[in-house]
Amino acid sequence: MNAMSIDIVALGFTIEELQERVIDRICDQMLSGVEYDPDSGDDYPVASSFKKAIDDRIKKQVADTINAIAERSVLPNVSAYIEGLVLQETNTWGEKRGEPVTFTEYLIQRAQAFMQEQVDHDGKAKAESNSSFWSAKQTRITHLIHQHLQYSIKSAMENALKVATSEIAKGIHETARIKLNEIASSLKVEVKS
Repeated sequence: MNAMSIDIVALGFTIEELQERVIDRICDQMLSGVEYDPDSGDDYPVASSFKKAIDDRIKKQVADTINAIAERSVLPNVSAYIEGLVLQETNTWGEKRGEPVTFTEYLIQRAQAFMQEQVDHDGKAKAESNSSFWSAKQTRITHLIHQHLQYSIKSAMENALKVATSEIAKGIHETARIKLNEIASSLKVEVKS
């Protein structure tokens, strides 16, 4: 058998270029595949399951790293930022009006204003109502308390009615049983032949 030797340099390659081409080809075969389209009869390239697994691991690692950095560095600072935030009301030209307030003070003011806002009988503020006949009936907190009381009383009455109905039904059943037994014992049946 005659051994054939090939001179890489004579082919126009360096050893490094050949190694790079071999590595590229191996990687290409590991990371991609081919699927067949029966409709067109053509092959088309797809990512290999190995590439999909690597991509999923990379995405998971990136997400885990971002979450760890956020937990360690960002989230504690967000709380401090919100607690230390100072808001300043301005007019349409950006000129300051009133006193600056912290975010916590602002939230408390907004909650108080929301609860004290005038609402109609449905609990809607004028801006929320579609009716042209809107009229203030009460504050929102009064409306909410009224709704809660109405719900609580209705629930209590329904429960009491269920108990009463159950007890009345038991009493009627027992009375009917007793009366039927009395009637049955007072009846005398004779059979004559």
